[in-house]
Amino acid sequence: MHAIIISIGDELLIGNTLDTNAHWISNELTQLGIDVLSRWTISDKKEVIIKNLHSAVQKADFVFITGGLGPTNDDLTIESLAVFFHQPLIFHEEIWDDIQQKHFNRKSVAKEAGKKMAFLPKNAIPIPNPKGTAPGSIYFEHDRMIVSMPGVPYEMKAMMQETVLPLIQKKYKMSAIVLSHIYTAGVGETVLSEALQDFEKNLPQNFSLAYLPSVGRVRLRISGKGDNKGELEKASYKLTQKAVSLIQRYVYSTTEPSFEAVIGQILREKKLQVGAAESCTGGYLSHLFTKIPGASDYFKGSIISYSNEIKISALNVKKETLDRYGAVSEQTVSEMLSGALTSLYVDIALAISGIAGPSGGSKEKPVGCVYIGVANRQEQYIKRLQFTNNRDLNIELSANTALVMLHIFLKKHYL
Repeated sequence: MHAIIISIGDELLIGNTLDTNAHWISNELTQLGIDVLSRWTISDKKEVIIKNLHSAVQKADFVFITGGLGPTNDDLTIESLAVFFHQPLIFHEEIWDDIQQKHFNRKSVAKEAGKKMAFLPKNAIPIPNPKGTAPGSIYFEHDRMIVSMPGVPYEMKAMMQETVLPLIQKKYKMSAIVLSHIYTAGVGETVLSEALQDFEKNLPQNFSLAYLPSVGRVRLRISGKGDNKGELEKASYKLTQKAVSLIQRYVYSTTEPSFEAVIGQILREKKLQVGAAESCTGGYLSHLFTKIPGASDYFKGSIISYSNEIKISALNVKKETLDRYGAVSEQTVSEMLSGALTSLYVDIALAISGIAGPSGGSKEKPVGCVYIGVANRQEQYIKRLQFTNNRDLNIELSANTALVMLHIFLKKHYL
């Protein structure tokens, strides 16, 4: 079965608000075995809403609409649905009583304009709003189900979880769907797809493989559909293990999506302490460590040596090294590593120095040139990398690459 999600709101189109609703709904529908064909973002104009509704019901079994249910003049979803279904708007006294009661509980008074939210098309099945005032509504046209919900994310989610999803599961017989994930780091999707080319060609007809890249990571999703969930789970497990065996060197987990959490668990289990010396990343690497609860078990801290003076005073980088080779050099990063090991009293140190941009580059060291190192008291590994012209992306790539290098270092020396 197929679905289309329609997000209504000019604030979405002009970029003032990020549409997280469609992302969340898509995930929930996928878990039920419903294929999302399209996600449309449209304006608050009545004619646009009606036109898109006509198009959606011709293509999908389910249409999910979010937004445009408030009391203001630009909230036109309900009026549009009434026109679409050729139904009059009916006032629901019980909805208006509920709206007034919610205002009373908040020590406020419902304005007369709020009555607009108590009007629904005659064929509407109201959806209670446990988190807000505007009700949602459900419509059935032949075998199709149309659902209208508020654009406020926590209100929409409550309606989906308490009313809409249980109704879909009760009313429709869905194919079973099984999803498994393989989390990789330090490799692009092109390399992975080449390594998995034969695997992908030989997948059973009811299974598919998707590549979901982000900065420094690629998540692989193996999806299977069928009538017998137990058989699907067995097949999915075997396929996942087969895929992992082909790309083992890049895989960091099949259960934990957070690369930082996986590294932290290794450090915790091995009772290792790590610290960082950061220059161009300005503390972003430390942020990646410390966003994981309990990171104090293994992360001691960092020295943000953004200036040469701090490199010299806090990390004992020699002035002669900086004068001869520059702050962005293998020699400087080597001394930053040694300084971090000593100053932070850690077992393993990371160091980053580079030219994040947009200015400051040269022919020999252009913008995006970054040196990254990892070391313990016996060995150092330092790499020169060339990233992009984008400052924010260079910072993110540098920190993520440092984690990849740390993961490789841990597997080589401690696992």
